[in-house]
Formats: sequence, structure tokens, C-alpha cells
Amino acid sequence: AFAESPVARGVLWAGSDDGLVHVSRDDGKTWKNVTPKGIGSWALVSIIEASPHDAGTAYVASNRYKQDDFRPYFFKTKDYGRTWKKITAGIPDDDFTRVIRADPAKKGLLYAGTETGAYVSFDDGGRWQRLGGNLPVVPIHDLVIKDDDLVLGTHGRAFWVLDDLQPLRQYGAQ
Repeated sequence: AFAESPVARGVLWAGSDDGLVHVSRDDGKTWKNVTPKGIGSWALVSIIEASPHDAGTAYVASNRYKQDDFRPYFFKTKDYGRTWKKITAGIPDDDFTRVIRADPAKKGLLYAGTETGAYVSFDDGGRWQRLGGNLPVVPIHDLVIKDDDLVLGTHGRAFWVLDDLQPLRQYGAQ
């Protein structure tokens, strides 16, 4: 996994399939190991999402299903990885995580993909709730926010589009 900060030049994040997370604040000249405590050995870091709002904020999606550990592993840092917080409240203990994305227009609005579907958080990962509708129970491998739509890439059920994110953005403002 690799992400470049969209708000601060030179801030790069890298994650690997051995559970390590590194950050560089000088365009990759030097790297610091900032692996979240609790990520577990040999976790697969599938996605790092650099915040579109704050330079020091990033989100990590990882999983350990290959070690027979199906728990969700989402983490958030606000200080370039010095400290991390696990952000999985509301996601069942047996629903492992694949992807996390931050809404570019609404700070604190997050979208997630797990082994069984999609979730949304209106409070920067404090609590998650399932995105329902007619989306079947299906692994979500990637999420992309494009032109105010949320595009979900699934395993075996094609692409799904939640068009017009404005209602979610307005709901989160309450």
C-alpha cells in the first residue's frame, strides 16, 4: 500500500504485507517505522488513505485472515503515525477489513469495505454503520470517490455505484 498526502508535499505513507507501516516527510529520502500497535504480526496492509484534509492524518486498513484472524483492523493517526487509534466500533468481530477512504469534501466522513459489505462513519471512525440499500453481502475490495459518487469494487459482483453523496454529507453535518 502506498499513499501520498494530497495536502502536504513530501509526505508519503507505505504499508506492506508483513504488517509494517512507514512514513516519510521528506519525499522519501528518509523513512520512519510508525507501525500501529495492535496491528499484529504479518498483517496485510491493504490500503493507506492519506487524509485529504490534514497533512498528519492517515487511515490504515489491514487484515490477518491468512492467519485465521477475521477481526477488523482499521487504524487512524493524526500525528504522522506517532500515535494510532483502532477505529472499528460498529463492525462485527468476524468481518475483516479491506479498504478505507476519506470523503474529500466532508472532513470526518469515512467509507469502508469489508469482507461482507460497505460501511460509513460520520465521526472520523468513532462508530461505523452498514451502508444498506440493495448491495448484496459481498467482499468490497476497493472504494473510489469520483464526481460525488461512491464506486465500490466487489469480488464477483462487479461494480456498484452510490450516486450523489450529498445526502450522506448533509446527514453527517447534523
